[in-house]
Order: sequence, then C-alpha cells, then structure tokens
Amino acid sequence: EKPILSQADIEQKIKEYNSQINSNLFMSLNKDGSYTGFIKVQLKLIRPVSVPANKKAPSIQDTRKSSIRSQAVKRRTSFYLPKDTIKHLHIISRTRASEVIEALLKKFMVVDNPR
Repeated sequence: EKPILSQADIEQKIKEYNSQINSNLFMSLNKDGSYTGFIKVQLKLIRPVSVPANKKAPSIQDTRKSSIRSQAVKRRTSFYLPKDTIKHLHIISRTRASEVIEALLKKFMVVDNPR
C-alpha cells in the first residue's frame, strides 16, 4: 500500500529535492496540487539502439522514386549507447513510467520498441 502524502509533505519534499540540485532542473508545485519538473534517467542498455538511417524526410520528388522510398523504409543505423547515458525529461506528477519509456524511445527515435 502506497503512503499518501499531504500537500505540505509534498511541498517539503520538493523543497528538499530542489536544495540538492546543482543545476536549473528544479521541481515546482502547481496551484492544483500537481508538480512538474525534470527527472534524470540513467540508461544502462545492453543491446544496441536502432534508429532510422535517414533523419531527413524525403522530398516529394524522392517519394515518387520507388527505389528511394523502399531504401528509406529499410535503412537503419544501430549503435550502442555509452554505459550510464543520462537524459533529462520534463514530467508532471501524473506521468506514468510507461510514458517515460515512450518519451525516451521518441527522444532517441528508436525504431524497434523492446516493450
């Protein structure tokens, strides 16, 4: 069972958190009782990340050429992220863990979602 924190407890925890941050990535308490801020996500991936090889969207002329269209779909680049890669994400208190994972996948433009 999760303990439910009072508004005063949440405000105190946010103040404690912000006092320990050595950057400008603070948490803030909103009037409606929710809070927003940045979280630091440390990635320890053991498999390579695959991203589309061509980040640039094809032009209209490119899409008319079938060979370029098929290459754009199939070409991917795979690489390993350095161990302990850190990414900052802006979240609200109602953000779910699955939404954090989806945001990271989008941030890296990952093609193959490991689920």
